[in-house]
Amino acid sequence: MGGWVLFFGIVGIIFSALGIVLRVVDYRRKQDVAALVLSVALFAVSWYAFIYLMILTGSVVHVPNFYNKGIPLYYLIAPCMFFYVKLRLRQIHKLPRYWYLHLAPFVFGLVDIMPYALTSSAEKQALMVRLVTNIRTGFEHEYGFINQQWHYIIRLLLAFAYLLAQWRALFMADTEDGVISRRLLFSLYTLTIIYSLFIAIQVGMVMNILFNQLQASYILRDADQLIWIGGLYLLFSLWVCFGPRLWRSD
Repeated sequence: MGGWVLFFGIVGIIFSALGIVLRVVDYRRKQDVAALVLSVALFAVSWYAFIYLMILTGSVVHVPNFYNKGIPLYYLIAPCMFFYVKLRLRQIHKLPRYWYLHLAPFVFGLVDIMPYALTSSAEKQALMVRLVTNIRTGFEHEYGFINQQWHYIIRLLLAFAYLLAQWRALFMADTEDGVISRRLLFSLYTLTIIYSLFIAIQVGMVMNILFNQLQASYILRDADQLIWIGGLYLLFSLWVCFGPRLWRSD
């Protein structure tokens, strides 16, 4: 089953790269801000998948500078998903006023990766060896201004809040007959369901770790859970590649 996790992860990264290129092209051709924020969300998820695969395979030991650089990016996934759906429903190409306030968690994450970034190469490599041997180290290492498990908790709490707002926007749009095409609504509902399941499984894993820390390494390597996350990541990548083009064809 571990082979399927690697398969979903690698194929997902390939389709993610294609999806990001397609959405950036959309942005450059049409000044479509929604396409740009969707590509940012997909890049952040892809980086998460890439780093996780490197930890599982032990490859991260050879490139320790890659580790923890994604922490600020992961805070962008939830607001980017919300703004994508909001912009598509309103059929506009401009972010709302004060959108930059949503970058505050990103800045918080950027500050917290500095202690690790300033650490010597030898210390980084030693930490990566510990991490590959005991993946729980990712929750416990001291290279940050806060306990690292708080990043997981804060990020998932924010994701839950944005996801509620995203579902509310969809339900409100669904009640306006004829304003939004049914094909677009179906497409956005599909995307939101995939993303909701992705978040739900992560919440389950984090809660399981918090209440059963002795089993954290096993939980983080549990193929039964990782295969679901990998499958949903692949579906998300495929949606970003082909979903936006399907609803435009009506």
